[in-house]
Amino acid sequence: MKKILINEKRKKAKELFNKGWSIRKISKHLVSGKDNVGKWVKMSDEEIENDNRGWEKGRLRKYTNTQKEAISNIRKELEKEDSFFIGAKVVCQNYINLYKENISEKFAERTIKEYNLQKRHQKKKRGKSKYMNYPEKTLSKSGKIMMSIDFIGPKYLKGSNDRINFLSCKYIRPIKEGIVKKVSGQTAEEAINVLTELWKSNPIPDVLKVDNDAAFGGYLPIERCIGRLTLFLLNLGVIPLYIAPRSPWNNGDVEGFNSVFSKKFWNKLKFTDEDEINVKIKDFNVAYEKYSHLIDNNAEIKRPKYINDFDGIDFNNKQTDKFKVHKIYFLRIVRRQGDKGEENEKGYINILGKEIILKQDLINLFVFCELNLKEENLVINTENASGQLIKIKRIKFKIKNINT
Repeated sequence: MKKILINEKRKKAKELFNKGWSIRKISKHLVSGKDNVGKWVKMSDEEIENDNRGWEKGRLRKYTNTQKEAISNIRKELEKEDSFFIGAKVVCQNYINLYKENISEKFAERTIKEYNLQKRHQKKKRGKSKYMNYPEKTLSKSGKIMMSIDFIGPKYLKGSNDRINFLSCKYIRPIKEGIVKKVSGQTAEEAINVLTELWKSNPIPDVLKVDNDAAFGGYLPIERCIGRLTLFLLNLGVIPLYIAPRSPWNNGDVEGFNSVFSKKFWNKLKFTDEDEINVKIKDFNVAYEKYSHLIDNNAEIKRPKYINDFDGIDFNNKQTDKFKVHKIYFLRIVRRQGDKGEENEKGYINILGKEIILKQDLINLFVFCELNLKEENLVINTENASGQLIKIKRIKFKIKNINT
């Protein structure tokens, strides 16, 4: 509240009190606390004019105008460089790196707004469906290196009917890097080609999160069969993790990265042809890598594995005993079968085209499923409040298109 307003309220309170108004009535009229009004009416004229709150009018409590100018200059320089990432977080970290002193991200955000360098956007609400027993703690312990992929598109250039597709690749932990590659179509072959090239210089993850797209092998026309991408991963020692159908937030890291790609790249730039896209997308990937290292302070991965470490391996191998890993993970929401509240009401999930009946009290809850290809069984679990998996069902489950 401005000092002049405080002083005017004090004067008005004393004036009304001298006219016979009660403290309660003055408090309500001035929208002020009764204790404050009680003090104001006892003040002398000199006390009313004084303000002893501890700082001079117009003086910043913590930061200086010089610092604000520096924030403004950093933001403007990022804009001149046509950087993809120019938000308050990036500006703040650049300031710290440049001047070797800490400032808060909120101060950078306020300064950018004050200098009319950014529109304020409403913060998105985030959170997982804990009330649905979402197995967050189990997922956080599933592999030291986790990554997710997703197709983007099709997109179209203005005046063209040619489809343009991308494969988005996002590391979840311990690094946060993201890479987007243009692909000729949304197929398993294209996904394998991108990952094969990508993992020559980027570490192979322990777990790869994917949706249930047919190209990723989550849903095939033939029951209990796995696709080419799944075989490729198993032969590399990567556990596929299929998220729950129609629940893209389960793959929130890559979905968020897709949003950044659309906002900072596809919707921001204008392209004359696909060759120009190929050039610009390299710039975007480099910019995001710098952004990731600047903001997330990526940890060093000890003894990472790369695709060249697997020379001589048949990535199309279907012999179970030659797989580097023998597990596939599935996240599923238990759906309702039958009429609610009726005798025929049951819960069920679908794994690789097979419906599995579960207890009624599991309806609308998440289950974490582990398919062991070597033992030919499927274990269905829920996660309790302490993050432990509780087994609720175990069934025989044999994959048809592999040899055991």
